Amino acid sequence: MTAEPNLLAEGDIEALINLDERCFPGEPFASSWWLKAAQQRGANAWVLQQGAELVGYALFSRVLDEAELLRIAVAPEARRQGLGAVLLQHAEQALLAAGTVQLYLEVRASNTPAQALYQAQGWQLSGRRADYYPAETGREDALLFSLCRGSVD
Repeated sequence: MTAEPNLLAEGDIEALINLDERCFPGEPFASSWWLKAAQQRGANAWVLQQGAELVGYALFSRVLDEAELLRIAVAPEARRQGLGAVLLQHAEQALLAAGTVQLYLEVRASNTPAQALYQAQGWQLSGRRADYYPAETGREDALLFSLCRGSVD
C-alpha cells in the first residue's frame, strides 16, 4: 500500500534536495522554491515517503486560480510503482480544492514517460517551445500541457 503524500515541511528540505540531485543530476532547482513551498508562500510541494525514506515530490507554483508544475520526481529505485501518479493526483486535488482551476506544465519533448503520465491524468498537449531546454547536443523543445477543472472567467 502506498502512503499518502504530505505537504512539504522545512524538516524535509535536505532529503528533498538530495533526491532532486539524484533525479536531475546537473540540473539543480533553486532551494528558495523549496523553502517557499514549505512556508506555502506562492508555492506548494508534496512529498511521498516509503518508510522513513523520501521517495518522491511534486512542486507547484501558485498564483490566484492558476498553478504550474515546476518539478516532479520519484527516486529511481521506486519508479514503475505508480508513485508519480499518486503525487500528481494528490497535488491536483489539493490545488483544485483550494480554488485552482487551471494547471500548466512543460516537459522535455524526449521525456515520453512523463508525457504518458500527464496524458493518463487528463492533461492536454497545448503547445511547444522550440529549443527551450539545454541538451547534450544543442537544445531540446519543451511540450506544454494544461489541465482545466472548473470555470475560467
